[in-house]
Amino acid sequence: MLKLRLIIIIALVLPIIAQKIKTQVGQWWQKRSEQLEHLRLFKILEKKIFIIKDYVFDILDLFYSEITGPRIVSATTNPPISGLARLFTALLLKEAGIKDVTILEYQDRVGGRVHTHYFTDDPNDERRLYGELGAMRLPYIDGRPDLSVHQLVFDTIDYLNEYNKEDDPDKEIKTIPFIFSNPNGLYYFNNKKDPYDKMITKNYSKTVNITKLGYPDSIPDDYASFYNEALAPFFKELDIDFTKGLKALKRQFDYGFVDLAMEAYTFDPNFNTSWKTIDKGMQRLPNAFLPLIKKENYTLKYNCEVYKLEKTEDGQNVRVHWKNNGKKESDIFDRVVVTTPLGCVRHWDIPSTLSYQKQRAIRELSYLNAGKIFLQFKNRFWEKSPLETGGLQTTSNVGIVGGTSSTDLPVRTVVYPSYYQGLPTNGSGVLLASYTWNDDAARYAPYTEEERFELALKDIVTLHGEIARKEWIPGKENNKAHYWTNDKTVVGGAYAKYGAGQLEFLMGAMMRSEDYIHWAGEHTDIHNAWILGAFNSGVRVVKEILQENLMNDKWLKLKNMRLLKYWNGNLDAYAGY
Repeated sequence: MLKLRLIIIIALVLPIIAQKIKTQVGQWWQKRSEQLEHLRLFKILEKKIFIIKDYVFDILDLFYSEITGPRIVSATTNPPISGLARLFTALLLKEAGIKDVTILEYQDRVGGRVHTHYFTDDPNDERRLYGELGAMRLPYIDGRPDLSVHQLVFDTIDYLNEYNKEDDPDKEIKTIPFIFSNPNGLYYFNNKKDPYDKMITKNYSKTVNITKLGYPDSIPDDYASFYNEALAPFFKELDIDFTKGLKALKRQFDYGFVDLAMEAYTFDPNFNTSWKTIDKGMQRLPNAFLPLIKKENYTLKYNCEVYKLEKTEDGQNVRVHWKNNGKKESDIFDRVVVTTPLGCVRHWDIPSTLSYQKQRAIRELSYLNAGKIFLQFKNRFWEKSPLETGGLQTTSNVGIVGGTSSTDLPVRTVVYPSYYQGLPTNGSGVLLASYTWNDDAARYAPYTEEERFELALKDIVTLHGEIARKEWIPGKENNKAHYWTNDKTVVGGAYAKYGAGQLEFLMGAMMRSEDYIHWAGEHTDIHNAWILGAFNSGVRVVKEILQENLMNDKWLKLKNMRLLKYWNGNLDAYAGY
């Protein structure tokens, strides 16, 4: 009888146009990678599996499964896109018939970078006083699931709602509209207002000469169209066939341009993108997996941290070491799936026999810094006309419900919650007062949390007037600032952001398994930084495990289920995988 032990460790993971690169070093690296690929040995019988699944946003979960036939343990450290890579892998293993899973969770919750911070003790509080520290929106193309790249996420929500509707209806995931843009949002750059000293709105900014916005006349008024026109041909190819379009980008740009193109494609494809969020918090998505874990008799352990992987003396297995509330524990497994963000993995002790390409990918893959500052107010003054509140007048004098304001002030992007629609405007609310990336995020890093509140409030007052200071509710219990680079569950950034050449030369190496260790997480998928990337990698890893253990029939059954109807891993687009 075939026996198999699998452990999945999932840890947190969730534009620069680079010139075409194909140096002699790059050509040698790619050729060498192909040579090593041919040397890989796939041992599939009597193997224990340990999976360290990447969890795009903080946590380490360990699944242990024991069934008639294969015996699987999966340890995961939560994924942005999150602990979701781990949870989704567990779901797929369940569908494949793998039982008795033990989950080692790095924190005291599931979800990783899908992390809702609630300002009240009741997550179901109708006042909706919460903020999304990580993932906050889900893109889709209405009526065209075949073109909606993120359809797998919505199909998973449907799956979980169906699974939970009888025994755990309180775990229902309700999606609501997310207002991505708003013509009444503010556009404040170069200290410029309109001729009547009113704050400029985004809609107004599109109607005036660019010099009126404080920019030099050397910049054409239709500068934005150049960007869209440059990307349009690639969007067209991606719409026709995503994998072929991805290959076309590779042929022409060696992936130096593909990260920017893929990001733009998600936000502004040829078809109008719609957006949704989850009512009462994105945290409801990972929480909806908990009944499945319980019903399948999986063991869930919190506060566990993996710190070492080592091959056994015979070289046929992997010993995994972790700390459970400070107490050191270890066990031997046949295979390991790593979904942990690479900033964390860099501090692990890992087998020295991993290939040069794999170790270089772990060292060099780039991550993007990101930070958010949430401020709570007694009244949602921004949803009312400034003529009513006494705030700074704007060129529209219409309140802002959903959407964003953009500025060159340190806060950079202000996000107005969409989930207050339909609630009385005189109620309290939480504003994402600052959403920053890279250097803009780093400039808040040295400050204490309370100092970040004050700094963000100063800019909000500049944008909206003293009404903001009047309505603000001070105190750490009422406000929240989070800088992902300083988060121990991620270490180094919020999510993967590939630099020039890294997708071309590092992704294939990052994806492929070596020494009985498999690699997953948003950083191993073309849709990095999204929940979809975590889910895609979960499918790929389960596919590898089933096929390498002579269970291709289970994989084909899994692949043909409704849940994976629109899954496309684009696996043949990556060199070295």
